[in-house]
Amino acid sequence: MPTRLQFRRGANTASNSFVGAAGELTVNTDLGTVHVHDGSTAGGNVLVTQIGAQTLTNKTLGNTIISGNLTPSANLIYNIGSTSFWYNTFYGVSTQAKYADLAEKYETDVEYDAGTVLVFGGYAEVTACTKDHDTAVAGVVSTNPAHLMNAAKDGVAVALTGRVPCSVKGPVNHGDVLVTSNITGVAQRIDNTKFAPGCVLGKSLGTITDDSITTIEIVVGLH
Repeated sequence: MPTRLQFRRGANTASNSFVGAAGELTVNTDLGTVHVHDGSTAGGNVLVTQIGAQTLTNKTLGNTIISGNLTPSANLIYNIGSTSFWYNTFYGVSTQAKYADLAEKYETDVEYDAGTVLVFGGYAEVTACTKDHDTAVAGVVSTNPAHLMNAAKDGVAVALTGRVPCSVKGPVNHGDVLVTSNITGVAQRIDNTKFAPGCVLGKSLGTITDDSITTIEIVVGLH
């Protein structure tokens, strides 16, 4: 049977509400049109055609269809889902992200700082590089991954492609090909006489004029 709805009209106060099997949805002004299609305890399928400036807080709505943009009330405050509760499949046309690298979780032998160059090996899955032009190069410990794969896995986020800060030994010019070095966790400019397939880490986006070790942005991957 359809859910019986009670509607109370007030003067733009919390008394404006719909009451159904799922509890009470309280809004401060006109919610627009709400259709509750069944009487399940989850509130049924709810179609909200106009929300305006209203807020629905901690309410179980069931399937919700929204005509228009879904925009948070503040920037960089709210999440969709959590580390404990995951959504299943996302369907869409395109996405945009503030950060710039694609990363994946890998188990490490010890904790590593962001910007550390890693290779496959050690007693876990990855470890810090310790030799130059290592063909086992994996990537760089990500600072802020734009997309993180295997997020629930133990380990660190390793940037596999995209822009990321990295610890690099100079001298390096903008656009130089980078490889591992024999300094633990640090990249360097390639020596073409030592090139071997698979040794390339990425390319430099910055310049280091001396032989210091500096954190600069690089583009990880073959480009």
